[in-house]
Amino acid sequence: MARFESELSLQITAQAVDRVEQAEQVLLNHKQHIASARDQLVSLVATQPKALLLITSQLQEIYLGNSYNSCRLPLEAVGFQLVYPPNFNDKDFESPISLEILPELNKADAIILLGYNFNDLKQLDSMDRFEENQLSKLKQAWEENAISQSLDASQAGRVYFIPTYLCAGLPGPIGTELYLEALKNHLLAPN
Repeated sequence: MARFESELSLQITAQAVDRVEQAEQVLLNHKQHIASARDQLVSLVATQPKALLLITSQLQEIYLGNSYNSCRLPLEAVGFQLVYPPNFNDKDFESPISLEILPELNKADAIILLGYNFNDLKQLDSMDRFEENQLSKLKQAWEENAISQSLDASQAGRVYFIPTYLCAGLPGPIGTELYLEALKNHLLAPN
């Protein structure tokens, strides 16, 4: 299993504050959550192993989510194989991809869209609607775009919208647990 950067940070911090045993328990729980998610998703991963991980707000700038280890590593840890554009290398993670490249990524069995929207926070009337605020414009843009709708995963109903903050904003055991729960809720929900 890939090592999460947060594990090393936690271990270093635990040593500095003399809480090594507590940190070890947190890391053990973290590994158990990943193992549990892997067990729950095993049949899905067996039949739909390839996932495309994208981060965007409204499709103007699309980034491969692979640059955020806290978003990529849990997917890999449960068994998904991430899809990349042809001739893609690690330096390309820092640059957005164009919407027109999506058809080249059509081999993905599922698309996980990590969405965010920090422009409309002043209009947010309740924190109960925070997730909806983060995703509603992205969902609308995806549904109205001819390119995104032409993808096999879109046509099969296997596009999942998850707030980016769950993995990128909470890069540690708690964030990973929340992110995996959101993934399981979406991936295992009946259509």
